Amino acid sequence: MKPMERTTLTTPDLFDPELDRLICSEGQQLVFPPKHIFSMPGEELGGIYYVQRGRIKHYMDNAEGGVKILYTLSPGWFFGETVFFLGVRTSLYSQTETKAVLYKLLDDKARRLMNESALFRDALLRCWAHKTLILRHEIANLTFNSCKSRLKRLFCSMVDTENITDPDWYNLKVHYTHGELGEIVGGARVTISRQLTELCNEGFLRIINRRVQVSAGAYREYAQRQGKD
Repeated sequence: MKPMERTTLTTPDLFDPELDRLICSEGQQLVFPPKHIFSMPGEELGGIYYVQRGRIKHYMDNAEGGVKILYTLSPGWFFGETVFFLGVRTSLYSQTETKAVLYKLLDDKARRLMNESALFRDALLRCWAHKTLILRHEIANLTFNSCKSRLKRLFCSMVDTENITDPDWYNLKVHYTHGELGEIVGGARVTISRQLTELCNEGFLRIINRRVQVSAGAYREYAQRQGKD
């Protein structure tokens, strides 16, 4: 996993066409609109889910209304493995960020594929291992880094270095509200607003037409520093 990917923003590099064909032939297709919560804490999932299209975020909350996103999954990722293997109910909310196409493998089919298909078994374990690393890096991030540092890491993980409209500034692949940024990095909305202002004053960010852009020079310097960690 690259240093800039050690965040809750995952990348689609787990997508495998051969695995995709297998899952589509065995699973039940589910199509959800954007911003749709399709699973809540305490529910039985009844199987393992596979993300074919779209982005799915998984988060938890508390009695005071606080929210923390654990990870966002993109095409090629599985979820529900913990519930499947341990026989417990889910403790997370699962919500689409965009229109999403999922495939659900019921428990009996998932168990059969675990026994019969090395492709499925290896992909499932690899996905679980990736999420374990993501959560490990997130614990370190919350423990050792300030809110501003967490925002820098998040923004740098989202820069679009391919579709450049200004060589000095990078657009972002994904855009979030202040509230959503707080859910990802673990900060209050007022804190996020203050930190964004500071990052703009420092030249790390700029906001054009309510869209955040990252300084190309600051991004290269940050990425180089992270690569040495």
